[in-house]
Amino acid sequence: EASKDGDNSESNKKGSDKDDQKLATMQDHQGNLGPAIASNLPEAASKEELRKRAEELNK
Repeated sequence: EASKDGDNSESNKKGSDKDDQKLATMQDHQGNLGPAIASNLPEAASKEELRKRAEELNK
C-alpha cells in the first residue's frame, strides 16, 4: 500500500504541472491578416534609370 501512495504523489505532481500550463485561446491562434506595408519606402525609379544603373553595374 505504501507504494500506491508513492504512485499517487507522483501522479499528483504531474497533475499540478498541467494546472500551471494555460490552454491556448482563440486569440493565440489569430494572426495579423494581410501583408506588412512599410510606410517609409523610397520612390520607385523609372525603367530608364534602372536600365542605366544596370548598364553601369554590368561594365
